[in-house]
Amino acid sequence: MNLSREFDLSLLLAAALAILFGITMIYSASSPSAVWKSQATYGVIFLLLAAAIVYIPDKVLYGVAYPLYGVSILSLLAVLAWGTGESARWLSLGSVSVQPSEFAKVATVMALARYLGDCSSEEVARPKQVLAALFVCALPMFLVAEQPDLGTAMSLGAALLPMLYWAGMRPLYVFFITAPLLSVAFSFEPLWGEDRTPIVFAIFIIASSVAIQVMLSRMWVTLSLLAVNLSAGLISVVIWQNFLHSYQRGRIETLLDPESDPLGKGWNIIQSQVAIGSGGLTGVGFLQGKQTKYEFLPEAHTDFIFSVVGEELGFLGTVVVLSTFLFLIWRAVYVGTIANNRFFSLMAIGLASLVAFHVFVNVGMTIGVMPVTGLPLPFLSYGGSSLLTNCVIIGLLLHVYAHRHEY
Repeated sequence: MNLSREFDLSLLLAAALAILFGITMIYSASSPSAVWKSQATYGVIFLLLAAAIVYIPDKVLYGVAYPLYGVSILSLLAVLAWGTGESARWLSLGSVSVQPSEFAKVATVMALARYLGDCSSEEVARPKQVLAALFVCALPMFLVAEQPDLGTAMSLGAALLPMLYWAGMRPLYVFFITAPLLSVAFSFEPLWGEDRTPIVFAIFIIASSVAIQVMLSRMWVTLSLLAVNLSAGLISVVIWQNFLHSYQRGRIETLLDPESDPLGKGWNIIQSQVAIGSGGLTGVGFLQGKQTKYEFLPEAHTDFIFSVVGEELGFLGTVVVLSTFLFLIWRAVYVGTIANNRFFSLMAIGLASLVAFHVFVNVGMTIGVMPVTGLPLPFLSYGGSSLLTNCVIIGLLLHVYAHRHEY
């Protein structure tokens, strides 16, 4: 096989464009700081690494999937024991600090891809296999949530359902797994306003029960799902009171009503919305963003880099960024559809889901439709660990494309 002819240059160029866009925005957001220089250096090195991953033998990636997962679990345990930083999310290795939870994302997807790839389409829907797949995701999610880093913990589970579906699970069974999670989400509805009536939660419970009864005509299945959904909704009260930290509860309350504390918890969301809104169609101009220049917008070069794009380059700039991400995600899914190897196909779908989740949550956070979680915007937000992880994702996708004809 001639890898030079099998190289997905469009995918690599799209990633390079996103990184270049990020360096430019980091320069604007962090001026006069020189953090953009380190991001540029990382970008060049990590893109070369992405290209080098193409030449790793197929069997090596399959063989290291479980060992990498084991190493990621050990590193997350090490963070809980010796982690540094405000929320103990980093490990110091001499002069270099790394964030193991970033690398755990790829390791978890690879481990899931190997496990589900070794199962037949019929086996995927069996309780034993589903529980095993859930455990593969739940273990790193629990360890990351203990740091605490709820946003990253959620991202570790973002690929599970798409990969289960791609492995052969029927959509109805995927809904069975998703329904309790939706019940938990909708059960927070009484926080939305003064009425405190869980109308959306009630509609979801009734509608899901009716849909299952119509499709299956089995009352015992309908009643079981109804009981599970109601229980999941009630559990949210316990989660809210006993498992969420005060700052996490504050983020959810701020999302629902940022004006309740405009100078405190609501500050980030309000300033981000002001920045994006003030950009208009074409933006206020590069290096001219007042929200960034006068430091009204906190963490502008990391969590809120999309707000800088919206303010300085306007709606057109955000369209370019989102179009680049849309192409990357579409290309990743496409690579998964054409790969003959089941392990590689599942891995590509999982990686696409991971990138899509990060983009959706980060952009949603900046416009005020998602809580502030601290998830970076892939390729654009400043951070060596995050950029390395995303370039490894690109490298793995390039590898799958180059070896797509192999079984």
